[in-house]
Parts: sequence; structure tokens; C-alpha cells
Amino acid sequence: MENNRKDHDSILLIDPITQYDVAPITAEQSFLSLGLRDRELLNGRWHFSVDVYNTFLRKQLFLQPPTDAYGKIAPVDHDYEQWERVNLPSNWNCEKEKYWHYEGSGIYTRTFPYEPKAQGERVFLRIGAANYICRVWLNGALIARHTGGFTPFAMEISDKLTSDNRIILEVDSTRRIKQVPSLNYDWFNYGGVYRDIEFVRMPKTFIRDAFVSLDPVKDVIDVQVHVDGDAVGIHVRIDELDVDADIEVNAQGKAQGSIGVSPELWSPENPKLYRVQITCDGDSWQDDIGFRRIAARGKDIYLNGEKLFLKGICCHEEVPNRGHALTKEDMIQTLQDAKELGCNIMRLAHYPHHEQMSRLADQMGILLWEEVPVYWALCFDAEETLASAQNQMRELIMRDRNRASVVLWSVGNENPDTQARLDFMKSLIAICKELDPTRLTTAACLVNGQQKCVSDRLCEYVDVISINEYYGWYISDFDELRQILENSQFDKPLMISETGAGAKSGHHGVQGEFFTEEHQAYVYRKQIEITDGKLAGLLPWILYDFNTPLRMNAFQEGYNRKGLIDESRNHRKLAWHVLHDYYVNR
Repeated sequence: MENNRKDHDSILLIDPITQYDVAPITAEQSFLSLGLRDRELLNGRWHFSVDVYNTFLRKQLFLQPPTDAYGKIAPVDHDYEQWERVNLPSNWNCEKEKYWHYEGSGIYTRTFPYEPKAQGERVFLRIGAANYICRVWLNGALIARHTGGFTPFAMEISDKLTSDNRIILEVDSTRRIKQVPSLNYDWFNYGGVYRDIEFVRMPKTFIRDAFVSLDPVKDVIDVQVHVDGDAVGIHVRIDELDVDADIEVNAQGKAQGSIGVSPELWSPENPKLYRVQITCDGDSWQDDIGFRRIAARGKDIYLNGEKLFLKGICCHEEVPNRGHALTKEDMIQTLQDAKELGCNIMRLAHYPHHEQMSRLADQMGILLWEEVPVYWALCFDAEETLASAQNQMRELIMRDRNRASVVLWSVGNENPDTQARLDFMKSLIAICKELDPTRLTTAACLVNGQQKCVSDRLCEYVDVISINEYYGWYISDFDELRQILENSQFDKPLMISETGAGAKSGHHGVQGEFFTEEHQAYVYRKQIEITDGKLAGLLPWILYDFNTPLRMNAFQEGYNRKGLIDESRNHRKLAWHVLHDYYVNR
């Protein structure tokens, strides 16, 4: 009895959760570029339970033993079919008030039938986003795990399917110091599976990834394709451009070629898209792609050879009562509100937003700045932190590099200028250039308040220098902003990536009175007066008020109130009209 007791105590000292980290992390090698492929959605009603003590892993509930060791029915502490049901995609914080501040593990499960539609078909499961760690079980087997709360991941499940299947998603939203983002950030930590869960059928040999872009200089369309399976060549068609070309596939399954052609160029004023079709041994991949050139020369940014002032606004991915789980209509409203403001660009802060945003931006004609959540202080010298950031960067780029609207990849926001951070950021920039040399890189760099200048070693490595400043809000002296602009002379474009002031919707007063719409409007007028003609772009903070636990005074009440529109997306504050008038008349 004593020996059994000791064995039991020793088991309690071992964290059983770590054994479930043996499944490979899905990363670039498993990436699927779906284009316009048919998908079968596994969205809808899923059984759900929070798992405060990680009981699902500790008791191996995924095994679902129907009987005990003696063949008798055993009492269990769970019953999937009796769990409450929630709609996926969604954030659990928005499902019930009691889950609002819950951070930890949540379990989703459902069953689904499978019947092959073609002999030898291969089947993949793709999850658009799950915050933050996601482990996937199919029919009792752990088949994949993913880290990073904002990018998609996919896994092949062909040999694990039966006629009836149970899928279980264990999602852990716990903030940890070595994650990306880390412990502290200025937005709400929504948990759960909040983008589409997709079931994709492929032939034995299929096109896993394709990148089609316009050469930055020559009238040439570059094509890069990754074929999974045995193939000797691919065929590329763009009917509107009379493109009909064959490209060989090498032994590694890669095809690369250039096609001489002069497409009509995509721009916000003319968001022209072409249907591109690539075929290979019975598989067909197609997408609607726009072709344009973005470049930085000296202090200016050029789109299709013409100098362009970036008239922008920042935006978080959030809507009332649904958190990050935006509908297509929500995304259209976001882009329409930005266009009505007079913007030609949006900064999708501070993490990858839904991939539908860039598709809609392609169609509606608005440029995008996209970024990964390398935000504030991270463990820049930790290998696992670097690996997560690099993977998120790769997944974002490979997801959206066929979108003409995306012109800026951002590698970080307001990070301390240390050597570890610089090496970290340089590695992300290298990934951007390796995977996508057709776009510009940027980051929210640092301002030295004592020297009154932009002072950040990262400025040497990005294509476009961006800074966040809040003169008129956190610092009252606007003369410092004048000095910073005068003292910061680079042979690169300089943009303001954040500026603004807080105002509670409908709260009025006088200039200088914080959280009034009047003072917010005054700050915008002064910012415009001081910066006009001195920048390559202006992207104030922010389009809508949004949830954040950092903001807890009587005016904020858990919201960042710097939005030009309130959190309901209905009321436009006075500052909205100030920026609108500047943009439409510039």
C-alpha cells in the first residue's frame, strides 16, 4: 500500500501536459494556399466546456473509454453530448458573461461523417485561427498542434478518417512570457476558435502553394508553385492577358518561371483583378489577383511609379458581442468606414486579421499594412519566442502575398532597442525578403524623447520608418514633435503609425479637457498642422474604440477611447470630421 502511495505521489509531481507537445507544430511545410478552392465548412454547433484544471489532458478524456479494465461501465466526469453547444467560429468570452475574463483551456468537440468523393483523394483540415495553443485530436489520436493565435494552420487527415469521426480541439488562451505576444498588451485576450474550420479534399498530386506577382521593374509576371506529389510540370492561364504557359517542376516539387506581359495595374482607384488558373495532373488552383508595384525611393513611397501619400487609419479586429469573430459584413463595414474617412490605407493592428479582409480590400481598393504581434517587451533572447514569431511571420506572408492590397509587412511595435531585439527583428525582415521581395517592410520604431529625434537601430534595416507618438495627449508640448521631425533626417520614407487622443463618445467640454470630443479634435488639428508635408504617410490611432483591460478610469471603463468612432460603430466623434476633411482635400 505504501509503495502504491509513493507511485501516486511521484505521478502528481510530473506535469502530464508536456507529453502532448510531442505532436509536430504545424508550420510553413504544412501550409495550404487554397485560393478559390471548394471547402466544406465544419463551422456550426460544437459541444464546448472550459477546462480550468486541464482535466481533458490529465485524465486523457480524448480516449473516451466506455468500460473499465474489467469490462464494466465506469462512471466518467464528462459527457461530450451533454455539454453546452456553441457556434463556431466564435470567442468563448462572448458566449456567456461568466466566460468574459476566462483565460485557460477550452475544449470543443463534434462528430462528422466522411465519405470519399474520388478514389485516392487526400483530405486536409484547416483552422483559420485559434488563440493561442491548439491541439487537435481525431478519433482519439493527437494529430497536430499549433502555436500563435492569429494565423491559419492545416494538417492532412486522410489516413485517420472513418465513416464516422470525432474531432476535438483543445485551445489554450493562457498568456505566457515566451509567447508572441507575451504577457502584457493593450487589447483583449479573446480565446477560442474564431475563424473558419475547413475540410478540404485534394487529389493525390495537388498544388499546395502558389505565389503570382508582378516583377518590381520589368513587365513580367513571376510564378512560384509548390506541388505536393509527383508532377513534371504545371500550366498557367490568365485568359484576360492571353497567358498560356507551361513551367517545369523540379525534383523538390517546385516550379518557378516568368511570363512577359503588361497587365492593367491595380490601385485604390482601379482595383483590377485577374483570374489566374494553375493546373497540374488533374488538380486546378485559381485565384483573383491584382498586379501592382510598390517602392520606396528616398523619402517617398511610390505606387505604380507615382508618388503616393499614405492616408491611413489603424484598426483592431473587434466587434461588439462577437470579439474577433467578424462576419463578412463586419469587414465590409470596416473597409467602407475607412474609405469614407478618406483613407487609401489601413493598418491592421497588432496581429494578422481575418484573411477575408485582404480579399475584400483587393476588391474595394484600399491598401493594407499587416503585422505580427511582436508587441512591446518579448523574450527576444528565447529560442521558442523567436521560432513562434518567425512561424507567424511566414504563415501571414504565405497566406496574403497574393493580395495586391497588402503593401507593408510590419515586424514589430514599440520594442526596446536591445541587441537581442535587433537580431530578432532582422531575422523577421529576412523572412519577409525571402518569401516576398515585392513588398516593403516597416516597424513602429522608437523616439528618443531626450534627444528629440527618431533613434532606433532598426531604422537601418526596414524599408519604411514608422513611429508612434501621442503629442497633445501623453505629452502636451507639440514643440517636441516639431523638433523630432526636424532632427530626424533619413533617406527613407518616414510615417507616423500611431497618434491621437482619447474621447468618450458624446462627452463634451473645452479644448484641453481630457476625454472630451473637443480635445480629441484639437489634437488632430495640431497634428495635421505640424506634420503636413513632412511625412510619407499618416496612420492615426484608431478607427473604433475597443476593449482592453489596461484602461480602467471613469471615461474608459475597459475601453481604449482613442477611436474616431465609438465601439458600437455608430457614433462618429468630432475628430473623425477633422481627419476626413484633411484627407479628402489633400
